[in-house]
Amino acid sequence: MAAALWLRLKMDPWLAGQPNFIMFTLPIMLSAYAGGLWPGLLATALSGLAVGCYVPALAGQTFATWWQEGFLMLAGVIISGLSESLHRTRRRAGEGQELFARSFRLSPDCVTLTRLRDRMILEANDGLCALWQARREEVVGQPAGRFIVWADEAERSRFLQRLHAQGECLNHEAKLRIRDGRELDFNLSSRLITFGNETCALSVMRDITGHKRAEIATARLAAIVDSSSDAIVGKDLAGIVTSWNSGAEQLFGYRADEMVGQSILRLIPDERQAEETQIMDSIRHNRTVRPFETVRRCKDGSTVEVSVTVSPIRDAAGRVVGASKVARDITERRRAEQQIRQLNAELEQRVRLRTEELEAANRELEAFSYSISHDLRAPLRAVDGFSQAVMEDFGPQLPADGRRQLDVIQESARRMGCLIDDLLAFSRLSRQPLEKQPVDMARLVRSVLEDFAGECATRQVEVSLGELPPCAGDHRLLRQVMVNLISNALKYSRKRTQPTLAIGCQTATHPPVYYVRDNGSGFDMRYADKLFGVFQRLHRAEDYEGTGVGLAIVQRIVNRHGGRIWAESAPDAGATFYFTLQRSDAS
Repeated sequence: MAAALWLRLKMDPWLAGQPNFIMFTLPIMLSAYAGGLWPGLLATALSGLAVGCYVPALAGQTFATWWQEGFLMLAGVIISGLSESLHRTRRRAGEGQELFARSFRLSPDCVTLTRLRDRMILEANDGLCALWQARREEVVGQPAGRFIVWADEAERSRFLQRLHAQGECLNHEAKLRIRDGRELDFNLSSRLITFGNETCALSVMRDITGHKRAEIATARLAAIVDSSSDAIVGKDLAGIVTSWNSGAEQLFGYRADEMVGQSILRLIPDERQAEETQIMDSIRHNRTVRPFETVRRCKDGSTVEVSVTVSPIRDAAGRVVGASKVARDITERRRAEQQIRQLNAELEQRVRLRTEELEAANRELEAFSYSISHDLRAPLRAVDGFSQAVMEDFGPQLPADGRRQLDVIQESARRMGCLIDDLLAFSRLSRQPLEKQPVDMARLVRSVLEDFAGECATRQVEVSLGELPPCAGDHRLLRQVMVNLISNALKYSRKRTQPTLAIGCQTATHPPVYYVRDNGSGFDMRYADKLFGVFQRLHRAEDYEGTGVGLAIVQRIVNRHGGRIWAESAPDAGATFYFTLQRSDAS
């Protein structure tokens, strides 16, 4: 402004006193261009003041000179206004460019600017670099095919054809292979733009792999829900039905379009309306609703018994927005329960009758046992006594055949007595209560062997004892088991010149397996099923004495202890008897 004023004063002699203000326009324009509205207006005001105070030609002012000065002021105002408008436009453009650049860089989507003629990446944002695990310098200036690899090349060709034909291709879903080899689902949108006199493609790629998986999971869940035979119903907190599956249609008779948007109270009998109020109150206050059984009303007016499970429905923020109900028809179950109760009652009645019959049979068995022990023994003693008296009184007078017949009578009487004793012992096993306690099997076996010590010493029996862990059982009955098995082993190995007896236990099994092994005559395994029967024998009485009750007693004792017994043998190869017993807690 000072320079313009100085120049005007210097040129005053040549201007012939004319107040020419053209030279003041330039500083006004420069001020307005550089600073905008207010600097331009200030320059205009200062120009008018300087001209009025310092230009000599204005001393004799005319209308023309005042008009020229007014025009200068008006022009200054207009120039300042136009400059301000230009400044605002530039600021908006700069802000828009900054906003675009910031959005481009910070977008979570993958954004690229690609030159179309050679598919060179001109710009890439942080989202693309992060997904492809590369720095921006490694991406910009590289061919797009190096970082954007289509899993389906034919799909890529269709995308590019559409982009060239329409100038844009929006919301196109495709699979892309990223740097680590994974194939991910993307939503692609591209538009052709002109950038630096080049046709370019501005592309936005959004990873929708998780969304796709969620869609698949949702579709699978919806299919499961819809195919369920149970009624699955969704409702909001006001009790309005929001979902209704095919199971609900079958159970209640209403179609989905008849129930969605309607109150759930349509299904609830009047006398159970309070039940629904309590359920929704619990759901709103995040309280657990336990499964319960109730009655619901169907479309045809009938009622159905159902088992109901209620679960809250939450939104993404975790707030309860409704409830899901699963109702299962329990009519058949109730009918089955009624039948079971009826059958149980009938079974109890039958058990009661059978118990009474068994008690009566036991009483008869006791009477029979008494008869055997008293009534049968009396004549048996008479037969044995008189045959012995005849032998003593008339033995010398009898021929050899007569004495032999008397010996047979006495032996038969003795065997009959043994048979009666064994039969009584066998019958008593069912009536005697078990007195279970920890049993030291090693000590028990040694005690039994002491009873057979004389026989073992006389026959030079080789006895070997293995590990015998304690068990839980009735000491007296288990001793009877070992007595019977050891006596059998000694009896059937009587014809061996070097008899052996091995007693032990296989502790690796559960429960442990005890065994008694001999090298006696053995037996044919084809007849093993008869081995434990009452009065069943696999050898002739002439070869080995016995009544055929001993092993039956052993089996009954083992069975009463919850175990089992079996044997392994071969003719003339000895026999091994195995039996299981429960391990003692003390062991």
